[in-house]
Amino acid sequence: MDAPEAWHFFDRYSRFGSPAEAIRSRHRYEAIISSNYELFHDARVLNLHSGDGRWCMAALDAGAAHVAGVEASRKAVEAARSTFIEYGVASESYQFIESDVSAALKAMEPGAFDLIVCHQSFELSDPRVFFGHFYRLAPKHVILDTAVSRGEGPIVRFDLKQRYGAAPNGTRRHGAIVATPNHELIAFLCEYFRFGWRLIDWQAMGIIDWTGVHDYERGRRRTYVLDRL
Repeated sequence: MDAPEAWHFFDRYSRFGSPAEAIRSRHRYEAIISSNYELFHDARVLNLHSGDGRWCMAALDAGAAHVAGVEASRKAVEAARSTFIEYGVASESYQFIESDVSAALKAMEPGAFDLIVCHQSFELSDPRVFFGHFYRLAPKHVILDTAVSRGEGPIVRFDLKQRYGAAPNGTRRHGAIVATPNHELIAFLCEYFRFGWRLIDWQAMGIIDWTGVHDYERGRRRTYVLDRL
């Protein structure tokens, strides 16, 4: 089944995104959605760290039967629900879960989803734990879009991602620990947890102006498609 030709997704759903991030969002749509369009058809999709709901909407637009978005921010969940209502999306076709991603994954039943889209939250957890959730939930496919570090051997690099503004109530934490795997670790975890993998070739996407996506151009961020073996 071919992707819709009429307008680009972000033209048809202009409430998502801002001019500052429009170029990056469009290119990421091509890698995450358009390059995997057949995986979404009639699928039950789980979108981790769903934010404003754009990738949940994109999944439904690509033919998903149902999509569940997990997001820890109440403000983001409320905004996503409001946007879906304004666009007239059938309420039975989606669900937004206000929860920490790890806690939500622990509560989910194996076989509940055909496809998991993990486009932002992977680096915010232990990669082994995330792959353990993928294995237990047993989806047919996982789309994993993640930063990738350099180095030989299966390794993960830790860094502090600064948080701007006030720290959460009762804490002094002004950032989050980010765990960035290298490619060898992702391949190793795929083998251990019995997933095949392939990379979306960003260089073959016909991008002329790499403004806003230089991390993909340089291979510092990559889009993987995992298939359960």
